[in-house]
Amino acid sequence: MDEYGISPGKLFFVGVLSVVLTIDAVIGLQALYYWQLRQAETSESLYRPSEKYVKSREAQRVRLAEYRLENIEKGVVAVPIDRAMQLVVDEFAKPNDEKGGRK
Repeated sequence: MDEYGISPGKLFFVGVLSVVLTIDAVIGLQALYYWQLRQAETSESLYRPSEKYVKSREAQRVRLAEYRLENIEKGVVAVPIDRAMQLVVDEFAKPNDEKGGRK
């Protein structure tokens, strides 16, 4: 190898250094991966809605989707929000001269 200008000592040194740097890079990338994984799991648990919030939202969703009596003495009833929006649209779609239309 000396006739080509390659020293066996330098070749061995470069080979060992390459192996060490490759192993170091692999270990570093694995450490970075697992660190990021822990960060993602931690942040997911921080931003998960609480049970109280989930129950409150479900109760609101149910109240907006069903018919019910609000006040029997006054004759107040609740209608689903979709139906209420449709009633308002229908009311405003009537011409001005019809009874119950816009004034």
